[in-house]
Amino acid sequence: MEFNEEQSDLFGGNSITDDRSRELVELMASISERDPNEEERGYIARMLVQACFPYRRIPANEFSRVANNFRLTIMAPSDVGLPFGVLPRLMFMWMTREAMFKKNRRLELGHSLTEFMMQLNLSLTGGKTGTITRLRDQMKRMASSTLSVTYDNGRSWSLRQVGMIEEAEFLWEEKQAGKSDQPGLWSSTILLSEAFYKEITNRPVPFDMRVVQVIREKTQSPLALDLYLWLNYRMKYLSRPTDIPWGKLQLQFGANYADTRQGRHEFKREFLKQMEVVRMAFRKAAPSIKEHTDGRGIRLLPGESSVPDIPRFD
Repeated sequence: MEFNEEQSDLFGGNSITDDRSRELVELMASISERDPNEEERGYIARMLVQACFPYRRIPANEFSRVANNFRLTIMAPSDVGLPFGVLPRLMFMWMTREAMFKKNRRLELGHSLTEFMMQLNLSLTGGKTGTITRLRDQMKRMASSTLSVTYDNGRSWSLRQVGMIEEAEFLWEEKQAGKSDQPGLWSSTILLSEAFYKEITNRPVPFDMRVVQVIREKTQSPLALDLYLWLNYRMKYLSRPTDIPWGKLQLQFGANYADTRQGRHEFKREFLKQMEVVRMAFRKAAPSIKEHTDGRGIRLLPGESSVPDIPRFD
């Protein structure tokens, strides 16, 4: 693909005019003034950055995403369903961070998960539409799901089947009179499978929890979360300009958009809208993203990730 090097950045001409956008700019600018401290640093498995889960409920019990030669397929029993939306993404962030620090496959979902959710200003609340109810549903879906990871470059093909959770026991305590009005998760535990534990603790991708908090609160967009984690990952390892066609981007991120002219147009519009928010989170300067002169794709230019290199855990 040929690019016009004099063409301005995709976002160079966008003006921030509404109050909500200005607030986002100010929040992201404040975050980028300093590196995250240890408590503000999060981690997520590389394979969950390269391909992502459904953004909303879908009727199928199998879902695949493709990133270049990499394909991630998630499968779940039809009577349980696939995990979807923001909450499973937050749960995977928590599981990765917890497994790294605890160096243990068995994770307790008590105070640690509660503190993690509160750090994101996501209170654990009861009721039919409360976060406890939605967490319970999504955690059942996650615990029941398996991952299939394939790599096919035309010359070789490989497959890994990864069961995420080997055992799970969710005991949802109700709030008690005279005590905290927050329902408890104190007795709930999960045991990660050996394969999944190794996957999520082997060189995970670091990210800034403060950015995730802003994205969750201000955009409520799973796509924005995925783009932040993906761009953060790409900036850490990108050494030369890289061209990515819109078709490949839609295969990776456009799960809810039809493969039609209208669907491709809607995906591109939403991708650029959320990417404009995500780019504000980077420490030195917003990553440069240029568009092909005929609109066929984008070019990523090397930059810096939004967090410094991860510390050693051994």
